[in-house]
Amino acid sequence: MVNLNLPDETSTHSRTTLVQTGGAASALLLCVGLVVWLGWLVLREIDDFSVANSDNLQWSLAQADVEFLQFRLAMKEAQDNPDAMEDVRRRFDIFYSRMVTMSSGRVFHALRESVQSSAPRMRVLDFLENTVPLIDGPDDVFLAELPALLEESEQVTADVRAFSLAALTAFAEVSDSRREGITELMIYIAAVLLALFIGLTLLAYAMFRLFRLAQKRADALQFASTRMKTIVQTSPNAIVVTDEVGVVREFNTAAEALFGYTRAEAVGRLALELMVPADTLARHQLGALAFLDEHRRPRLDEQHFEITLQTRDQHLFPAEISADRAEADNPLYVFYIRDISNWKEAEEQLTDARDRALAGERTKSEFLAVMSHEMRTPLNGLLGAMQLMRDHSLTTRQSDLLDRMQSSGRLLLELVNDVLDLAKFEAGKMRAEEAPFSINRLLNGLMETAQPLAQTYGNELNWRWCGPEGDGAIGDARRLRQVLLNLVGNALKFTRDGTVEVEVEYLDAAQTEIEFRVIDNGIGIAEKDLARIFQDFETLDSSYAREAGGTGLGLGIARRFMRLMGGEIGAESEPGEGSLFWIRVPLTPSEDVGAVPEEPRDCPDKPQRPLDVLLVEDNEINRFIVREMLEGEGHKVTIAENGQAGVDMAELHRFDVILMDISMPVMDGTTASGHIRRGTGACAEVPIIALTAHALPEERERFRKVGMTACLTKPIERPLLLRTLAQVTSGEIPALPDTPAPAAPSAPPVLTVVEPSAEAPADPAHGLLDEERLRAFLSEVPRAAANKLLERFFAEMDRNIAALAETAPDDPDLAPVAHQCAGSCGPFGAEALRRALGRIETQVKRGEQPDKAELEALADLWQQSRSALEARLEAA
Repeated sequence: MVNLNLPDETSTHSRTTLVQTGGAASALLLCVGLVVWLGWLVLREIDDFSVANSDNLQWSLAQADVEFLQFRLAMKEAQDNPDAMEDVRRRFDIFYSRMVTMSSGRVFHALRESVQSSAPRMRVLDFLENTVPLIDGPDDVFLAELPALLEESEQVTADVRAFSLAALTAFAEVSDSRREGITELMIYIAAVLLALFIGLTLLAYAMFRLFRLAQKRADALQFASTRMKTIVQTSPNAIVVTDEVGVVREFNTAAEALFGYTRAEAVGRLALELMVPADTLARHQLGALAFLDEHRRPRLDEQHFEITLQTRDQHLFPAEISADRAEADNPLYVFYIRDISNWKEAEEQLTDARDRALAGERTKSEFLAVMSHEMRTPLNGLLGAMQLMRDHSLTTRQSDLLDRMQSSGRLLLELVNDVLDLAKFEAGKMRAEEAPFSINRLLNGLMETAQPLAQTYGNELNWRWCGPEGDGAIGDARRLRQVLLNLVGNALKFTRDGTVEVEVEYLDAAQTEIEFRVIDNGIGIAEKDLARIFQDFETLDSSYAREAGGTGLGLGIARRFMRLMGGEIGAESEPGEGSLFWIRVPLTPSEDVGAVPEEPRDCPDKPQRPLDVLLVEDNEINRFIVREMLEGEGHKVTIAENGQAGVDMAELHRFDVILMDISMPVMDGTTASGHIRRGTGACAEVPIIALTAHALPEERERFRKVGMTACLTKPIERPLLLRTLAQVTSGEIPALPDTPAPAAPSAPPVLTVVEPSAEAPADPAHGLLDEERLRAFLSEVPRAAANKLLERFFAEMDRNIAALAETAPDDPDLAPVAHQCAGSCGPFGAEALRRALGRIETQVKRGEQPDKAELEALADLWQQSRSALEARLEAA
C-alpha cells in the first residue's frame, strides 16, 4: 500500500498554527460582537437625546407655569364675562394635557423619579382631577364655584412653580449623568476597537504562518510525490495500481517490461483481463483475488500469494503478488508483482537434487540391509550347525577350533545386526516401544549376560543404585538394554584386571528421568577423541582397540537409540584413569513391571512333569504344530477351536495351563479369558498364556487386565514354549497377574511377554523364508503330516491372499484375515509375508488405513514365498 508521510515537524507546526488561527478568529468575532453592542448603546443614547430635543423638555416645564397663569386669567375674565367660559375650558385642557404628558411621557421618566418634584406635581394633579368635574359640568355650576376655584388656584400656582424648578434641576442632573455615560461608552468603544485591531493583526500573522505552512506542505507533497514516482518507476518489481472496480490507474516501467504493454495502453483497462489468463480468471476471482469483487481490503493471509499470469504475447509465468488497498474517498488497490520463474526453476532443481540424494541414501541403506540380511541368513545356519556339532563326540583340538568358529561367527553376527539397525534407523522404520519393565531385572540380566566377557579380561562387574531405589518403568526396554550392553561391553574390552560398575540414579523427585553411568578404570580416552567416538565407523588406534576389534558402529547406534527414546548420551574420560559413559532417558514410573527381553538359552528349561494343556486355537496348522511340540514332550493336549468352546471346556475340567489364541471366531481370546476368570469353573485360577502373531503394547495391557498370565508371540518356538510352561507351572510366573510372585512379594502386577529370540527379516527384499523355523518344522513334524499341512497351507493362502489383494483398505474384515494369514505363515517360515501381514494388521489396529498398493503387493509376495517354499521342500 502506498503511503505519503510528511515530516512530523510540519504536522506539528500545522496543528499549532491552526490552533492559533482558531483562537484569533474567536477573539475577532468576540470583538466584533462587543463593537456592535456598544454601537447599539450609543445609538440609543443619541436617540434619547434626540427625543429630548424634540419634546423640548425645558420649554415644556417653563410653558407649564405660563399656561397655568393663562388658565387663572381666563377664570378671572369669566367672572366678569360669562361668555368667556369656553376659553377657560380650553386653557384648562391645555394645562391638563401638559401635566399628563410630563406624568407619562418617556423623556420625563427621570423627572418623575425626582423626590423634589414629585410632591408639587402630585398636588397639581390632584387639583386638576378635582377641577375636571366642574370644567365638564354646566356653566352655572362652574360659575358658582369659580370664586373658590380662583382662590384655590392661587395656592396651586406656587406648586406649579415649585414643580417646574425642581424638574429643571433634575433634568440638569440627568443630562450630566448621560454625558458621563456616553463618555465611558466611547472609552469602551475605543478599547474594543484597539482589541479588534490587535486581533486583526494576530489573525493576519496567523494567516501568514498558515500560508507559509501550506507552501511548505505543498513543497513536501511535491517532493514526496516525486520521490514516490521515482521509487515506483525504478522499482525492479512491477507495480500496478487500480481503482475499486479494477481499472488500471498506474503502470510502472517494470510492469511495462514484464507484461509488454505500455503505460498508455494499460491505463484505463481492467487489470484482471489484462494480466490473468482467461481460463483461470473465474477461479482466481473466487479464490486469491476474491477481495477485488467484494470491494474490501485483503486480509493478512490474502495479501501475499502466488498466481500464474500472462504477458501480451500470451506467455504464462508464475508470479508472486503483494496486494493491499489504500483507503480514501476513491479507494485504490496496489499490486507488487514479481516474476518468480527463476525461483521456481531453482526450487525444482533443488527438489530434484534432494530426491536424487534421498534415493541414493535409500539405495545405500537398502544395499546395506540386503547384504547384511543375506549374510545373516547363512550365518545363522552356520552357528546352528556348529551347535549341532557339539552333540557329537569331538576331540580337544576340534572343540577349540569350534569355539573359535563360534566366537568369530557371533562377532560377525553382531556386526550384521549393527548394520541392520543402522539401516532401519536411517530408513525411518524404527519406532520406540512403550511397555512396562523392571529396571532391576533388566540390569541383573545385563550382568548375567556380560559376566563371561568380564571374566575373560579379569574384570569385576556389578551395578548399584545411587539415591532412592526404584524398579517399575515404562519405556523401550529392549533398546535400553542394547545400549547398556554396548557400553558395558566396551568398558570390559578396554579394561584389564579392573572394575566396571553400572550406577543408576533418578534425576528428579518424580522419577521421570533416570541416568545410567558405566564407570571403568581402564585405559581411558583422550579429550580430543571424545567428540568423535559417537560417529559411525570410528575406532581409536590403540593396542586394546586392535585386540578388541570392532567396526565403530556400536556407539553410533547407541546414540541413535537414545535419540529415538528422547534421551541423550555422553562420556567423560582421562587417559590412564578410566572412562565414564552416561545415558539419560525419560521413563514413566509404573507399578506394572513387564518382562525384560531375554536371550535364548542353549538348553531351555522344561516342565518337571507331564501337563494337561487346553489349546484354544482356530487355525488348524497352528493347532497341529503346537500339539506336536507338546505331545512330543509327553504332555496331554485338548483342542478347542474357538473361544466359546474353550470357555465351556475350562468350566468342566481343570487343566494345568491354557494356551489361548487371541483372534478367533465366535468368541475372541480376551473375551474368553475374561469369562474364565470371572466364572467359578474348574479353571478360574489356572494360568492362561496368550498366543498372538502381533500384539501392540496397549493390547498386552488389555491381556493382563482380563487375567492372562503371559504372552507368547507367534511363530511359536519349542524352547520358548517349554520354558514358559515351566515358569508358569513352577510359580515363577504367577497364574494370576494381580498376584505377586513368591520370589518378589512386593512386585506390582505383571504380564510376561515372551518373543522369539532371533529377529526375522523386516522386508521381503531381505529374504523370503526363515530357514531356522522351516528347518525346525520339518524336523519336528513327520514328513507325511508336513506335506498334508503344506497342502492345506497353500490352499488357504491362495484363497485368502487373493481376497486381501482385492480388499478395500477400510474393509472391517481386513485385520482378522491378515491376522489369520500371518499366524499360518509362522510355522512354515514364510517370514517376509508374515511381517507384511503383521504391518497391515498393526495399521488397522491403530486406526490407520494401509495403502492399496501394499495390499495388492501381497499377491506377488505370496507367489514368491510359495515358490521359495516349494523349491526348499524339493531340495529337502
